[in-house]
Amino acid sequence: MSNNTPKPSTSSTQQQLSQLHRATNQNQFRQTNDPLTPRESALTKELKQLRSINSKLTSVVAAIDSVKTNMVEFNNGTTNALIMMNKWSDIISQASFTHEMLNNTDWHPQDDDENDDDEEDDDRRDDGFESQNTLSFQASDKNDDAELELLQRKLMNYESENMVLKKRLEKEVMAKQEKRSTAEEQANKRRRELGLPGGTTPNAKRRPMR
Repeated sequence: MSNNTPKPSTSSTQQQLSQLHRATNQNQFRQTNDPLTPRESALTKELKQLRSINSKLTSVVAAIDSVKTNMVEFNNGTTNALIMMNKWSDIISQASFTHEMLNNTDWHPQDDDENDDDEEDDDRRDDGFESQNTLSFQASDKNDDAELELLQRKLMNYESENMVLKKRLEKEVMAKQEKRSTAEEQANKRRRELGLPGGTTPNAKRRPMR
């Protein structure tokens, strides 16, 4: 007895599988777009709030890092200014000495070379030169002292401003840390109210697909 039941062809089988696959996808799409339950809505809202808090905290940390960098640069600038002030003081002293030497009409280096044997004349010349230089250096020292005092005052002002900025930065850091701690406490409290463990994200509590 022969079997007259037609066998399904390969093409018809593939079409059936394709239709079944499309139907499954449509069913999943409808399930995914089902209205959210009150718990899921609360979790979604909580996730948005946590992301907003995280974004604000990130901005605060970036601002604190920027202020810290500026403070380091300011401290380096103050140190460099002090070093330059010391070098400038040395240069002024050397320039003043050279200027006095060049403007001293009684000083003749060539005469010193020609009259090395005349010790008495050399002594008198040196005495006169030293007496004139003493008066000149006294006037120059007064000017240098005034300039150095001005630079020291500026340096003290910089240091005072540095201390004020440092205290302000410390207060801001403490305030930001307190805000961050408060936000974390509120987030943990909210997780406990929603029945979420401390280390579990809201997405992990979505109900499974049926």
